[in-house]
Amino acid sequence: MDERRRMTDREVYPAAWILVGMLALAYLIWRYALGSPTVSRCWVWEHWGLYCPGCGGTRAVIALAHGQLLKALYYHPAVPVLAALGGVYLVSQTVWRMRGRRGWVLRYDPRWPAVLAGLFLANCAVRNLLWLGFDIGI
Repeated sequence: MDERRRMTDREVYPAAWILVGMLALAYLIWRYALGSPTVSRCWVWEHWGLYCPGCGGTRAVIALAHGQLLKALYYHPAVPVLAALGGVYLVSQTVWRMRGRRGWVLRYDPRWPAVLAGLFLANCAVRNLLWLGFDIGI
């Protein structure tokens, strides 16, 4: 990839904080303005009877919000991995910037999205293999 077009901490750090703010706002709207409505089932599951790469993500977020890490990993491993990686990244970057760019800091790596996509696809493949091959639903 051309060095000038590669994303760096300069772009990722503020974008990550904006994303955190948007997610917090979405949660507040869902919880208080909409009264915590139930989340509908997955469209792919409903129409095709197959798990999609995101299946289990909502349950994993809810489990993680309740402090149930193992359950979140069971539902969708990418969710707790992303939460941990994102949390460490934001905290280390914030502390590093507040200390005058001194000390240890976790830097953004352009391979992160590929690893996360791999987790989503692996989750999908394993779930469908267990469902279709062994009739084990997750």
